[in-house]
Amino acid sequence: MNKITRQWTPEENERLKQLVSQGASVVKASAVLKRKMLSVHNQARKLGTPFVPLKEIRKKWVDTPSNPWRLM
Repeated sequence: MNKITRQWTPEENERLKQLVSQGASVVKASAVLKRKMLSVHNQARKLGTPFVPLKEIRKKWVDTPSNPWRLM
């Protein structure tokens, strides 16, 4: 069985760089680009603009009073 893949266009690459620089998450970027999250994550890494790791995002929000992780 052959994989069906689409090549990344230069326009998609530029849009991905913009989304990463604006601080968008992998989930939002994949929805905007209509691609799978893993594909978006890998392409951002290839372009040299990786997303912020989830671990760092959690550290940023850990002390907020409305943090859903504190409610658990």
